[in-house]
Amino acid sequence: MSSDWNGYFRGLHDTWWQWAARNHPAELDGVSRASRPPVFAKGFEELNVIVPEDRELAEHIRRLIPRSQRHRGYASMRSSQALAQSVFGAIAAGENLNGIIADCGRSAFRNSEFTMDMEHEAHWLGEPRPTSIDVFLRSSNYRVAVECKFTEREFGLCSRPNLTPNDASYEEQFCDGSYSRQRKRIARCSLTEIGASYWEALPNLFQWDAQKDLVVCPFAKTYQLARNVLAACTYNDGIARPDTGHVLVVYDARNPEFHNGGGALAQFDEATGASLVPGLFRKLSWQNLIAQLTDFDWLDDALRQRHGIIAEKL
Repeated sequence: MSSDWNGYFRGLHDTWWQWAARNHPAELDGVSRASRPPVFAKGFEELNVIVPEDRELAEHIRRLIPRSQRHRGYASMRSSQALAQSVFGAIAAGENLNGIIADCGRSAFRNSEFTMDMEHEAHWLGEPRPTSIDVFLRSSNYRVAVECKFTEREFGLCSRPNLTPNDASYEEQFCDGSYSRQRKRIARCSLTEIGASYWEALPNLFQWDAQKDLVVCPFAKTYQLARNVLAACTYNDGIARPDTGHVLVVYDARNPEFHNGGGALAQFDEATGASLVPGLFRKLSWQNLIAQLTDFDWLDDALRQRHGIIAEKL
């Protein structure tokens, strides 16, 4: 781990514990401060979501992610899911997203009227387990898949090269990291072999030739980002249309992995560089998103106190 990221995380760790010890000492799970960030005890998980004093609005925000869709680390104060629910839950209550600008200068959400879902499952990619989108915005002719990050160091990678002989799917799905026919498979991608339609659509979005062997599979390192854009731009007919959607990554501006030389930014740049159209991937920090919202002083104050997230103008 880089010393920069360690320093960033230690700062957050101290901020979290100071806030939790001051506001909810009796609702934590009892594990010591030295071990890890504060985690709310069973039955108090919802305290990890920021809500306003208005009871009706607070309940609306809490209901956006059912218990069955909560991530394993939902109760931890480092949870990006709980942070996303706090911010986008407030937005869903009435904020107009028109005019919000991404880092690249393009519209972050595209000026349109959207329906918003959280933990939205994309069932049109032929996956054994559907891609789940953190925040999914859809209108009649456009979709935005929002990927929310906080302290994460990278985007998700393809797991097939990391399978071991102890894994039940090893013989069928192990991949050596190349895009080529392996282990008596017909398809070049082991995921294609089990029904996922990624490589039918990827060439419509990226400069990747599905009909040629590739020494290094370009999908491996961009796996999570590419699946998100497939969910945004691919419809039930299996055809990817790059003019019908984009991915927006929301991240912590303090996280060194999203700075020059950071691993997450390198993955983002790789996906962006291979895209067939500009703007297919966009990013925006939590700090700049909050700065562009209006009438959310309660959220601004809570983010500053809990997470040290301070709104900053673009």
